[in-house]
Amino acid sequence: MELKPDVAAPTDAAPHWRAASPDRVPELGRLRHTEPATWLLARVGGLLGGGGRIKLLEIMGRSGGLFWRYAPLALRLVPGSKLTRVDCELATLRTAWLVGARYEWHHHVYAARFSGLSLETVERVAAGPEDPGWTEQQRLLLRAVDELHSGRMILDDTWTGLSTHLTPAQRVDLCMLVGHYDMLAMLLKTHGIEPEPDMWRRGPLRWVRDSASGDGLTPGGLPRFNKAVTNRLVGPSAGKIPPYSVIHHSGRKSGRPFRTPVLAAHRGNLLIVPLLYGDRSDWVRNVLAANGGEVTHRRRTRKFTSPRVLDAAGATTLPFPAPLFTRLLKILVAELDPA
Repeated sequence: MELKPDVAAPTDAAPHWRAASPDRVPELGRLRHTEPATWLLARVGGLLGGGGRIKLLEIMGRSGGLFWRYAPLALRLVPGSKLTRVDCELATLRTAWLVGARYEWHHHVYAARFSGLSLETVERVAAGPEDPGWTEQQRLLLRAVDELHSGRMILDDTWTGLSTHLTPAQRVDLCMLVGHYDMLAMLLKTHGIEPEPDMWRRGPLRWVRDSASGDGLTPGGLPRFNKAVTNRLVGPSAGKIPPYSVIHHSGRKSGRPFRTPVLAAHRGNLLIVPLLYGDRSDWVRNVLAANGGEVTHRRRTRKFTSPRVLDAAGATTLPFPAPLFTRLLKILVAELDPA
């Protein structure tokens, strides 16, 4: 079976990761050194993730029932966080980067992508809060993580700014979340725990957010099938009956006109298109190169301009259903000419 590309590999190669030698625990994962129920869970989780094992569980399993007492806190701070999924993953990734924990970073590159973040956004986390692509809230959030890491407290100016965006409960959870992953980093780095080979690259989730297509969600052969079959079936009604619209665009080199049926939402003067096949589809590249095109919706054709491709981090201020789409997909957003 061909492995899915390891999207964490470029950042995994960063020079600042540091951990003890894995020789410190040569017997890691052996059942006689691990609490049996934790050992079993590590194997089941590893099969689901495609890596065969979860080393974090194995190292906790060396301390009796530690994992089972730790798990309720982890479930409350991560999937149960009061923070949004985007903010939670940004804070986690920034913490992993600052503490130099390759294992945390590797796993949360994938967790962030399952939460709607693109590789471009994930890699910008390493640049920190001053990267120009962040919203004000995201910049303050990352700055707060930096301050918690360096001084163990959020400074007054950052706290004041963050208070306009986060609730008191969310600010509590942010502090606890950063401390949680700082604590795990100490455990992982001290024991020399490195990412499991092939984790997230095989197994039942390997097809989700395919980086080769620009974060497409569908299996590789489906776009070709839809282009040859499905588009011809929905073509006659697309642009007349929602939720289908028709994008009119021209070839980047040939100038030849094309019409592509797409699922789309129209919200005021915004066109929102979920990119099921990723951002490398021909029609997407055509409208980006031309800085616009035309769309037919409910038998009415309007021009659109300023198209841009966004992920969950870029869509936080957009109206519904943009945040729903970006949980797993990139979206194309453009400005519709006034009626």
